[in-house]
Amino acid sequence: MPLPTFLLCGAQKAGTTALYEALRTHPDVCMSRPKETEFFNWRYRRGWEWFATHFDHHDGEAAIGEASTRTMPTPEAPERIAERLSEVKLIFVLRDPAERAHSAFWYYVEQGILCQGADFSAFIRNEGHPLRQEIMLYGDYYQHLDRFLQVFDHSQFLLIRHRDLLEEMRTELKRTLRFVGGDPADLGSKSVSTRSNTTRYPRSQLLHGLARRVWKPMDRLVSHWAPGVAKKIRHVGKQWSLGADRPSLTSADRSYLWRRYESMTHELERRFDLDLRHWGPQQETVRSRA
Repeated sequence: MPLPTFLLCGAQKAGTTALYEALRTHPDVCMSRPKETEFFNWRYRRGWEWFATHFDHHDGEAAIGEASTRTMPTPEAPERIAERLSEVKLIFVLRDPAERAHSAFWYYVEQGILCQGADFSAFIRNEGHPLRQEIMLYGDYYQHLDRFLQVFDHSQFLLIRHRDLLEEMRTELKRTLRFVGGDPADLGSKSVSTRSNTTRYPRSQLLHGLARRVWKPMDRLVSHWAPGVAKKIRHVGKQWSLGADRPSLTSADRSYLWRRYESMTHELERRFDLDLRHWGPQQETVRSRA
């Protein structure tokens, strides 16, 4: 049965959907349908044969990939992966954790998990909120990567900075293809989009919730058998129910979050030889793109 040769493990809200879409169209790569099977976290009990069905469309491509962003923060994931995929390649896209938390918060608002009137500044300072820990924990990249290093060799890792993915998508895609065993030359002059799964703010929580209740039961089935159709339907639905871009990340909130993530960032730089000086409170107030 076909199983992945590489996993795009996260981070959540760091551009993994754009990378998935670009890889999916390459002739040397077979990507899972749908993008996120969630196998290595809450669907692991369904078994490896169930997991393999998400690659039934494999037609001899050299590289087979899956892209569940919850794989990265799931404590059990490294051991579960190693059970059958000890030689798998592991890809992680790392975004400024303050921007990632901000983007995740508004994504949860879009999805109806958090109410439309939720305030980001109050949310991140409310340590008793049940979803705050989850959103903040997803940005503790060093903790997650260290777990994977206990199981897999450093040579099996590819770390991509989110900024590079935005500014040099073609270059990063070629680097990714070389890493997974695809031919970068096959990209040709084809345009590569960096905008996918961009979070929008609901025009009306009531209308947005109604649209989600109608579509969600059908989405997984349609995504499996006709991913192109499902994507078009999602796009139309978002245009109808979602309005303006979300509010910007303020310098005060960025500084507050940086106090949590500063030491982790320095550990990442040392352990993985990364330059992450573009993270931190020195950044200007931004409107996130993903």
